[in-house]
Amino acid sequence: MPWAAAVMMLLASCGGDGEGSGAVTTTTAARAAVSETTLPVEPTTTSSETSTTFELSSTLPPEPKGVPGLDDEDPFCAAWAFYSGTVQAIGVAVAFGTVPSQEVARLEVVAAAALVAAVNGIGSNWSNELVGERSLVLTDLLGPFVRRAEKALSAAREAGVSDDQLEQLADLWLDALRNRDNESPAIVLPALSSDLAPLVEAAAAAFDAAVTPFAEDPSLVIVGLDTPLTDAYLAEHCPDLASIGVGDAV
Repeated sequence: MPWAAAVMMLLASCGGDGEGSGAVTTTTAARAAVSETTLPVEPTTTSSETSTTFELSSTLPPEPKGVPGLDDEDPFCAAWAFYSGTVQAIGVAVAFGTVPSQEVARLEVVAAAALVAAVNGIGSNWSNELVGERSLVLTDLLGPFVRRAEKALSAAREAGVSDDQLEQLADLWLDALRNRDNESPAIVLPALSSDLAPLVEAAAAAFDAAVTPFAEDPSLVIVGLDTPLTDAYLAEHCPDLASIGVGDAV
């Protein structure tokens, strides 16, 4: 099963009202369509036949790589791609159920500074067309993920991660999103430096012990939130995000 379909099952199964619901959903949940792959064909002819026959090409086009929209010229769209790609990457890791909770916590620690920066970027580039939904989106839709990321940041700082190192982690996370294999459920992180790796491991262990696991966190269960103006704006102005369902109303 492709990871996009699996994360859809995780996100769509949400609807619980407390701990133990076991899933997370948002109105920006991934809705990546799984399309059929058609092999390219090339016409060939022989000297003894006048009819045209076809053979399968020996090469296939390369699979797309990375989260779409990260380098969008519109900073609002780019920030939203960064946010949604981050939440989706963590959600996919949880969906497959084979990643230990401390490893999920490690992903959250590495991604925390980048996620907070992305949501700040969404807020600072908010369109006047959406002024009526600004508070609803930033506080109720994106806010729970930001507050969880801020807890991961606190764990990182308490473990001794400096502000400069947090910037390094944000850059590493961006690199991981840009190079993500969209056919694989697990996002691959670049290697951490020898001085940073043990600090991140300590922060992940503390964060994992202190918070409810990502898929069971009731604060991330968002239902009944209607943001039609924002959904329509994203669909119209940020077309790169369509492949991961951003802009689709649930």
